[in-house]
Amino acid sequence: MSRLLAGLCGLALILLLCVAADAAGGDDDAARPQARLVVKGTTDHSEVTDIIAAFMKRNPEVLVQYSKVLSTELFDDAVKYPTAKGAADVIWSSSMDLQIKFANDGYAAEYRSPEAEGIPAWARWKDRAYGITAEPVVIVYNKRLLREGLVPKDHADLLRLLTDHLAVFRGKIGTYDPEISGTGLLFITQDVRITAQTWKLVAAMGRAGVRLFASSDPMIDRVGSGELLLAYNVLGSYALERAKREADLGVIFPSDYMLLLSRIAVIPQAAAQPELARRFLDFMLSQNGQSLLASHSLGSVRDDMKPAIPGYAGAAKALRPIALNIDLMTYLDQAKRQRFLKDWKEYLQPR
Repeated sequence: MSRLLAGLCGLALILLLCVAADAAGGDDDAARPQARLVVKGTTDHSEVTDIIAAFMKRNPEVLVQYSKVLSTELFDDAVKYPTAKGAADVIWSSSMDLQIKFANDGYAAEYRSPEAEGIPAWARWKDRAYGITAEPVVIVYNKRLLREGLVPKDHADLLRLLTDHLAVFRGKIGTYDPEISGTGLLFITQDVRITAQTWKLVAAMGRAGVRLFASSDPMIDRVGSGELLLAYNVLGSYALERAKREADLGVIFPSDYMLLLSRIAVIPQAAAQPELARRFLDFMLSQNGQSLLASHSLGSVRDDMKPAIPGYAGAAKALRPIALNIDLMTYLDQAKRQRFLKDWKEYLQPR
């Protein structure tokens, strides 16, 4: 069913972009698409339509087919069926660990993008994987229901508030469930890498009866409705987009440290359109491409483009980018994953 839905979504976008291509090309047959570039990713269609339309306008002979696919399915299909009809020419995923595994296991083509000089070292891996975005991991709260003195400034402050005002937050906070969410596991393991104090925060959330979720959107929904007062480790791109439309949503950039996630793009060795794939990757990394992504709160990864987000600049010194390296694969090892989750569950038990 998930594959069928993904296919239907991809078809819908093809039809949408065909209209865009016709508008760009008019009646000039030479401008009509002659080649198809297949891009598969985990990013919502609404966030990529602008950059795809812009790429097609610059390359009127190309029709881009974009499909949103679950990260594990995206990885499995690319490894098991690399030359199947409709296989991806570009894979773009927020599952950083699986993307690095794909590249490390030899499935990604090597390509030195001319835009690479504008990209920080942490966002590149052996010219086989490129971080396309720089998205803060944030805390979201309800501005209407949570008074100013109870709004945390950083991780240590959140721990203090959960300890000193337990009754206020009991049953009213949420975070990712790392047992079912790869993104949630990535965030909490990165937290622990940065500071062992994270376990004290996990224990405090456990005492407060934290509610666990598989993704950011339902957490943001419940904070916005007032069902939750606060959600921890939410993907900033989603939170910032929602905060533009919902006055009750507040976004906190932790001042002690702030994780940065990047959606990683790779070009499969078996890509049917490798030259077009390289061209599309270059455009995503260019200033124009990054500006289009940034307009949807998918922060720019370029060194020469700083995000115009209120409150972000002040936290910039605390940024902790999740670097593209083989350390990301640590918890793909099932034994290590299970040991970590065992600790997680033990700390989460109210004491």
